[in-house]
Amino acid sequence: MPLFSVVIPTYNRASLLEQTLASVFAQTLTDHEVLVVDDGSTDGTSALLARYGHRIRVFRQDNAGQGVARNLGIREARGDYVAFLDSDDLWPPWTLATFQQVIREQGAPTVVMGRARAFQSPGELSDLEPVPFIARSFADYLASADATFVRTACAVAVRTEALRRVGGFSAKRISAEDYDLLYRLGIEPGFVYVESPVTLGYRQHAESSSRDFDRGYEGTLFLLEQERRGSYPGGASRRRARLAMLLFGLRHVTHWMLEHGRSRQALALYARGLRFHRVVPRWRYLLGFPPWVLAASLRSRR
Repeated sequence: MPLFSVVIPTYNRASLLEQTLASVFAQTLTDHEVLVVDDGSTDGTSALLARYGHRIRVFRQDNAGQGVARNLGIREARGDYVAFLDSDDLWPPWTLATFQQVIREQGAPTVVMGRARAFQSPGELSDLEPVPFIARSFADYLASADATFVRTACAVAVRTEALRRVGGFSAKRISAEDYDLLYRLGIEPGFVYVESPVTLGYRQHAESSSRDFDRGYEGTLFLLEQERRGSYPGGASRRRARLAMLLFGLRHVTHWMLEHGRSRQALALYARGLRFHRVVPRWRYLLGFPPWVLAASLRSRR
């Protein structure tokens, strides 16, 4: 069995998917299989995938969202770890080799998270180099709550058996389903963040799901509701760690929405998070955000 199953969900991205697959086949580590889940594409995706023959395993489903597509990949994976890659993103050649190094040197952690570099044109990644390996190790994901690195949930490799045990991704069409998964993996043993080298090129473009305001709003509400219901592991003893990460994300989303004229949604998220901020207060945000919303509303009326 391979060490890695590379799972790539895709929907109507034939023009970008070819570049993504090229970055996978350029990996210096070949101990992997490639699974592409076509989530009901209506463009030239099927014809493109047919050209790869036995180099990839292709699965098709009616359009149900990337969470459902990834879960199909998880069910069919043969590798010890599933490495997720979105069909518009790119890997430098050393990504899987870097993850393998983590697994060998850090006691086979459940979750390995890489560092991402944003780009719009692939040429912007031409200066990436396999610089010296630096990683930070934690007992589990929740233990990293106070760490200051940027969490890139789309740049992870996760033990396959752990993914299946926690039920994979939510089937909801939200843009926080990857963070929901990380919280449900929160107390699984071993989490490593790779500070160096960069292991993912994260493409920024207008069609990216991460720029969908409504999905970002619904996703943040979903995470808060999951916490309210006690759906995440760790119990009361790990609540502060969960909330530290959840509320950091909430603050980021509310600022992002406010910057793009979504004052009503931003204020609704702020209000929903107040009860949780009593546990992990951030007074500058709590006291300053309402005036920021008012100022933004006044500017929009001029």
